[in-house]
Amino acid sequence: MDDEKALLFIREEIDSIDSELISLLESRLNLSLQIGKLKKKMDKDLYDEEREAEILKKIDELALIYPKEDLKSIFMEIMKTSLNQQK
Repeated sequence: MDDEKALLFIREEIDSIDSELISLLESRLNLSLQIGKLKKKMDKDLYDEEREAEILKKIDELALIYPKEDLKSIFMEIMKTSLNQQK
């Protein structure tokens, strides 16, 4: 395979992964919306600092090549979006 074909193949793989990521984020947001409804029904605060810390701690515990601080930033944005949508 020449370099140009390899580049196209790799980009197609990235596009496929991006589609999967978007689908997973949609699924996560749907679950988060369900949690928001339950919290409102239970008269609980939507923001849960302990849960957020737990998620970020799990990232710290993983053996990754992806930079952990960058991954935490991504998850902070995901959680912020979830909270905004719950409101």
